[in-house]
Amino acid sequence: MGGLASVTAVEAENHLEADLQTLRGIVEALDRLEERLNVSPIPEAVTERGYFTPEEDDRVRQGVLVYRNCRLAAYEIILRYRAYASMESETCRLRCFLVAFGAALVLYAKSLRIIDFAEHVPMLRAKINEADSKYDMEEGFFDEVLAGYSRICNYRSIARGDAFWRKHRAQASALAVRAGGDWSWLVHLIQHQRHAVRNRLMHVLWERLHHDWRAFGRTLLSPFQKARHGVEGRRADRLAQADGMGEGSGGIPFELLARLRSRLRPGDVLLMRNDSRVTAAILPGFWIHAAIFLGDKSDLERLGLKTHPYLEKHWNRIPEPSGPLGIVIEALAPRVKLNPLDKCLCADHVVALRSSLSDTEIAAAIGEAFGHFDKPYDFEFDFNSSARIVCTGLVYRCYQSRGSVAFSLTKRLGRFTLTGDDIIAYALDHLNRAGAIPLKPVALLLKRRDRQLRDVPSERIEPLLRRIRQGWRPARHMKSRSVASRTG
Repeated sequence: MGGLASVTAVEAENHLEADLQTLRGIVEALDRLEERLNVSPIPEAVTERGYFTPEEDDRVRQGVLVYRNCRLAAYEIILRYRAYASMESETCRLRCFLVAFGAALVLYAKSLRIIDFAEHVPMLRAKINEADSKYDMEEGFFDEVLAGYSRICNYRSIARGDAFWRKHRAQASALAVRAGGDWSWLVHLIQHQRHAVRNRLMHVLWERLHHDWRAFGRTLLSPFQKARHGVEGRRADRLAQADGMGEGSGGIPFELLARLRSRLRPGDVLLMRNDSRVTAAILPGFWIHAAIFLGDKSDLERLGLKTHPYLEKHWNRIPEPSGPLGIVIEALAPRVKLNPLDKCLCADHVVALRSSLSDTEIAAAIGEAFGHFDKPYDFEFDFNSSARIVCTGLVYRCYQSRGSVAFSLTKRLGRFTLTGDDIIAYALDHLNRAGAIPLKPVALLLKRRDRQLRDVPSERIEPLLRRIRQGWRPARHMKSRSVASRTG
């Protein structure tokens, strides 16, 4: 993994609490997935019938996407703290280890459960191996998981972490008692998952031995093959070549942000893309994250929101001053939160959309956003659930059926969803229609092939957004060359 710089102790401390909460969300999502696997009739049904029904096909894809989203988030956590041993502070070193080891154990155990579920059901294994360009699913996904998580050399990586745990478990328990909350949960999780990983790996190896001597031999001998060590696959191998730790490309220059801020109003919807984030390599479409701009406290007071029942109880948590650029509310793992505009827009491409709603309707939309404040992030992208929220789900729940805004959810893999690309398509499709324009692009920042971020003139915003919708990528050629130079 030598191409990635480790976080410093200060950076680690800034991330640890959020990553711990994210890990809890990952565990809950994977537990729900495992519960569905435990009662799923699909393996027996498709084997007996000889084919998948459309509903079964969707349910399999849903499960794969939930697993892949969680795997991606866990992998980011593991990478962030992989150099925990270099931390000078013993407390920081132990906290970094616990979060990374917990993520690795959970990912390992749940991956082995998926292997056990599908490996010996040929039709199910073939279905998971199918390519799906719509969701950027490569051919052979199941085989990638199988190769990575049943490989003895990867188990040895877990075993090294286990040795560190055994040596420091007394200190870890004492730390958990002092910190309480999720740290106690994490120590309990590690204690449980250590045994789950050992038992499940032995079960997978036995199943491979029972069904196929050659497969068992390949698993056992794979440490001598040329392969990556650690919980990764072909896609993760590419992610390891990405810039940074998923924190973006350094952010937008302040003068450009200030110019953008001068054109923003409370309630504007922000869509963005960071080419170097791991989500950009995984999630379908161009616009992969959404947020709602709030302005600052004075803007919220002007809209009469200080006494709004949803804002009133969170008013003291709104930064004051909010900074020269204001703040946003966004659903970002581990939960719906407030962030400064400059932190949210650590991106390569940004578009701002403005509704035609009145101030009263805008205030109602922002109030609704605060009604979801602190809700956990939804790794399952399930718009039917309001208990957990994904970024575009926050936009949907705040603006749907307000004034002329009427999004149409698209059924994907059996679930109705709304993506950032859907929001842009909706805005573009209504620009030239009669009546009120539901959402209008008012600003666009794009990073071009020379890697320079540019503020797009107003008359060019709509044509460029339409080109992006048709598949054009502003920095594609330069990105390809930069990746080639790193891998060459």
